[in-house]
Amino acid sequence: MRALRLGAAIAAMGMAICAGAALADAPPPSYPRDYGPAYAPTLAYDWSGIYLGGHIGAENSRAEWVYTGSFDAVEQSTTSFVGGGHVGLQKQWSNLVLGVEAAYTWTDHEAVARSPLVADLSLHSNTTDLFLVTGRVGFAQDNILAYLKGGYATGTVDFRTSETSTGILLTSSSSREHGWTAGAGLEYALWEHIVLGVEYNYIKLVLDNRNQTPTGAGPAGTQASDAGVDIQSVTARLSFKFGGHRPEPYPSK
Repeated sequence: MRALRLGAAIAAMGMAICAGAALADAPPPSYPRDYGPAYAPTLAYDWSGIYLGGHIGAENSRAEWVYTGSFDAVEQSTTSFVGGGHVGLQKQWSNLVLGVEAAYTWTDHEAVARSPLVADLSLHSNTTDLFLVTGRVGFAQDNILAYLKGGYATGTVDFRTSETSTGILLTSSSSREHGWTAGAGLEYALWEHIVLGVEYNYIKLVLDNRNQTPTGAGPAGTQASDAGVDIQSVTARLSFKFGGHRPEPYPSK
């Protein structure tokens, strides 16, 4: 009985070996002419296109100036909520993304200091808006983009003096000043056209000497001189992007 079982097992093994050899020698299977294996290419977000959106955040401003009516040297710091809009155009080559952007931001950096040299005199400064035109260079990894930016900055800067006790305005001046900006940001494409981001900017406005206009009892011939404004800004961004697309996987056939 054992001999019969052993012989049957050896015969089965021999048949399996012969079948495998026959399959190895057989021609490869044929497929229909239009058949192709299904596969999905690596999906890569395309950052190219025009975008527009809004931003909100906070800014810290430091204004330095000298009021020649009292020869007061003033340094005033303030933090303000800010908000605005932006529009830009960019193009992607492999992982490199280059673009330009224009952004307007509303600010309110009102600061007041009492004169240490003249009794009953208060000195006011304020930056009320900012407009930036910048270039951007970034590195993209699918739907994440890190970038650096820099360019031109301009803003409206006000200087005023008043009587501390009454609040009566004595002198004032307002002018759009110019300078430069540099910053960095990180963006995440939540969907094909919706982009979230966070951005930091440093803004430097360099002011010339400016004549103060007297009002009421204010003295004539005074100036705001040796003036400058430094602003640091952190904002959250929401953008809608036109153009570019995420490629779709090839359908299976």
